[in-house]
Amino acid sequence: MSPRLENSKSHVQAVPECAQRTDSELVSATLKGDRDSFGEIVHRYQSPLLRLALSRLGRIEVAEEVVQEAFASAFRSLASYRAEYSFRTWLWTILLNACKQKYKQLKKRPAVTELDPNQAETDDFRDDNTISPLQLAIANERTERLESLLQQLPDTQSHALRLRFFGGMKFQEIAAVMDCSLSTAKMRVRVGLEKISAVLLSSESDDLLMGDSEQ
Repeated sequence: MSPRLENSKSHVQAVPECAQRTDSELVSATLKGDRDSFGEIVHRYQSPLLRLALSRLGRIEVAEEVVQEAFASAFRSLASYRAEYSFRTWLWTILLNACKQKYKQLKKRPAVTELDPNQAETDDFRDDNTISPLQLAIANERTERLESLLQQLPDTQSHALRLRFFGGMKFQEIAAVMDCSLSTAKMRVRVGLEKISAVLLSSESDDLLMGDSEQ
């Protein structure tokens, strides 16, 4: 039975930092039959993996599905994990592969989001913890804008940026995941950022020019 993602609203008892086990210890315990140890791995990595998947796929329900698949795949392949390598890097590699496969599927059958015109009238009366269709549309637009910028980059640079800023990975970890040198990992992030900055500056300049022409 594959582990499930934790409910963010569920109570999780804090573990004192000195009592936290290493990834290797958790993997070893899981392989000995302790399923709760893998649950601790899920709790440890669920949030950063979800941020990375969401940055790539743009839809929270799809991102959650992919993260679930990544954990399930890791659980099934745990016996093949080699302790001399970073477990974090190994897990991120599994997630990236799952994101690539899901993204290809989504491109073949694009989703269409429709807003109910009558729903907007009740948006002001919603509970603060509930996301309205309008709020969701705005969030999706921002995500699509970011994804559009990343899509303009070569895969090596966009993946490096996602790992760095959404996955919170160190450059050495990025190099390991992407199977490149440390200097190459740093260069991919730097060049990717420079390209995105250039596009944003160009876009702002165009907006200013258009504004002047309308006056």
